Amino acid sequence: MLSYSIQEICRKVKGLVRKYGTSDPERLCMECGINLIYDDMGTEDTSIKAMMIVYRRIKNIVVNENLPDIIMTFILAHELGHAVLHASRCKQFTDYGLFDNSGVMEKEANIFAAELLLGDSDDLYHEMRYSELTLFQIAAAHNVPYELLAYKLEIMEEEGYDVPELPYEPDSSFLSGYLGDYDSDWL
Repeated sequence: MLSYSIQEICRKVKGLVRKYGTSDPERLCMECGINLIYDDMGTEDTSIKAMMIVYRRIKNIVVNENLPDIIMTFILAHELGHAVLHASRCKQFTDYGLFDNSGVMEKEANIFAAELLLGDSDDLYHEMRYSELTLFQIAAAHNVPYELLAYKLEIMEEEGYDVPELPYEPDSSFLSGYLGDYDSDWL
C-alpha cells in the first residue's frame, strides 16, 4: 500500500509545475533549493545511479554523471520525487539522512516522475488512441523508459481513462543494475 495516494502525488507534481512554471526536474531542484550534484559514481552495472541525501536538513540529489543522457532526466525526476515525498521520512545515520529504498517509496517516486515527465493525461490519451505506435514506441518518442509510461498509464487508469493493457507490469526497481545503452535498446 502506498503512503501517498496517486491523486496526492499528482497534486504535488501539478502544484510544483504551476508554482515554478516548469516540469524540468533540474530547474525544479534549483527552485526548491535542492542541491544538485553530478559526480562520477562509476560505469559498472552495479554503480549507483543517483541518491537523495538529507544533510543537516538540506536536501541534496547526487546523480551519476556517467548515465546515458536518455535516462538522466528520468533519474533526476525520480530523485526529486524522493525529495518532495520522502525527505521527512529518511533514516538518520549519525548527522545525515539516507533513504530506506523500500518498494513503496520507489513506486511513489516513479509515479511522481511519470506525472512530471509525461504531463497531461488528455494529450497522452489522444496520442495513444489515434496512433498506431506501440507503447514502447510512444515511450521512446517521449524519451522515457517503457516502465515509466506504464506508471503514467496507472495514473490515467486511476483518473478514469480506458488505457491499453500492458505487455508486462514494471517492477519498482526497474533501473537497478543497468547502465547500458538505452538509446538503442528502446527502439
